[in-house]
Amino acid sequence: MIKKSLILITIITGNIIGQMQAQNKILEVIVTSDVHGAIMPIDVISGGAVPSLAHISAYVNMERERHDREVLLFDNGDYLQGDPYVYYYDYIDRKDTHIGARAFNYMRYDAGCVGNHDFEAGHEVYDAFKKELDMPWLAANVIDKKTGKCYFAPYITFKRCGKKIAVLGLTTPGTPSWLPEKIISGLEFEDMVESARYWMEIIQEREKPDFIIGLFHAGTDYKFNEQTADTFKNENATLLVAQRVPGFDLIFAGHDHKGHDIKLTNDFGQEVIIAAPTSRSRDFCSIEIEFLSSGEQKITPHLYMSTSLAPDEKFIAKFKKDIVKVNAYFDESIGFFMDSIKASTGIFEDDPLTNMLHQVQLDVTGADISLLAPMSTTSVIKAGKQYRKDLFKLYRFDNSLYTMEFTGEEIRNILEFSYWQWFNMMSDSSDYLLRYKLKNGELSSRLFPETYTPTYNYESAEGIIYTVDATKPKGERIKIISMNDGTGFDLSKTYHVAVNSYRGTGGGSHLTIGADISPEDLHKRIISASDYDMKYYIEQWITEHSPISPNKSVNWTVIPEEYFKAGFKRESRLFMLH
Repeated sequence: MIKKSLILITIITGNIIGQMQAQNKILEVIVTSDVHGAIMPIDVISGGAVPSLAHISAYVNMERERHDREVLLFDNGDYLQGDPYVYYYDYIDRKDTHIGARAFNYMRYDAGCVGNHDFEAGHEVYDAFKKELDMPWLAANVIDKKTGKCYFAPYITFKRCGKKIAVLGLTTPGTPSWLPEKIISGLEFEDMVESARYWMEIIQEREKPDFIIGLFHAGTDYKFNEQTADTFKNENATLLVAQRVPGFDLIFAGHDHKGHDIKLTNDFGQEVIIAAPTSRSRDFCSIEIEFLSSGEQKITPHLYMSTSLAPDEKFIAKFKKDIVKVNAYFDESIGFFMDSIKASTGIFEDDPLTNMLHQVQLDVTGADISLLAPMSTTSVIKAGKQYRKDLFKLYRFDNSLYTMEFTGEEIRNILEFSYWQWFNMMSDSSDYLLRYKLKNGELSSRLFPETYTPTYNYESAEGIIYTVDATKPKGERIKIISMNDGTGFDLSKTYHVAVNSYRGTGGGSHLTIGADISPEDLHKRIISASDYDMKYYIEQWITEHSPISPNKSVNWTVIPEEYFKAGFKRESRLFMLH
């Protein structure tokens, strides 16, 4: 973490340090990743102070003024989704230059890598964004099907500290699994290891660089989602590339929001540094590469908290008109709630907020059944007037809405897969209710402990009445009693089911592993896809149905009831429900 006192010392002694190390050359590589639209220091939703690019801009400015180093500034993807500022320019105002491009250009970013969420607003947005940037947007493994060439720039080289620096960009090939086909039409996502091998050979032969950096929008856990090291197009292949492809000196990871500082020796006896920040501008990587006069190099990674500095006031002034315009749009009233709702109860049971979102999906699609997971675990919707900015409390993601066909058996298997990950197998009321990641039998934390799967994979159903037996093993937990209207549920019948685009394209593996539907077959199951994202339909529904009394009806329960009650009373405290 950066200390303010240390920052002052750095500024004062910058020239002295430069003179002492004149014989060596220092390159500082600063990297942001998974910013998710966290550009401004004031949150549109809460009005509170938040980490932002404005904070990071202050650090970048300071480092560029130092005489003992040269600086490269990179972003590692997932920038165009997650915050009202980017949402506004993604969907509401597509005529003006995107605020995200203007922020990157103001900070003089040298290069960026495309993330999976950067595709979500569609070709119109990311194609225009690419042209608006004063830097290359990299993704060597995204191929234009028509030309067979890279759709984005594959790599770029820089001359810094008298050295030639090459930067190769790769993005997660899991992207087609999470997005509607029309959003990424004409694009092919290649395996990261194969693409890295191909381009490494070209870079070394054509460019003959002194130092090679990987800018990879992919995580490090290649076993995630039941994948293996040999899974083709592995979603999180950063470590696999580092281990199996010779030539990289430094690799930046992203996508998983975990933050990394890893040193490994690859299969060729070469030392590789892997680093990553977390997300939403909370922190950033600063890697000091000292090119020694002996010809060797010393790499020192740092992870700095962005709020250790005051935000760049010139940055804020530059975007003052955007701040006023975006806040005015999201401050408009859209409806009225009669009661308050806590999103966190949806972690444990059938809750009013998830019920309302289920109802939106059913009303928009006319489907028989809705599948949905909690979109938030911390938000509270207070009774009274609701504003457009409150939609981000209800639904943070930019998912569209699908109507798909599944058999009753497939629906049951989807729920079996979900609730097996969701609830622990209990032998008595003293066992954990939720399924947690344990270390030596203990929770990872006594406050918001890490669950076996992210809570956005806690898929429940509306339109049917069912129970979840927490004492039963995987595959034997779900008993579907009937449809909501009391008519029978038929395992052999085909039903129309409303799901969001993340789930409908295989996100979380509920459909591919749970229901054993191949990724190719998933697209054939889509009857229709919405033209707008879910927040648009939620807004329309709230406006139409106001004033709203949240639906507290229960269509699924966890049994045995005494086990559930004991577990809920004990564990809800961990999620601050009391």
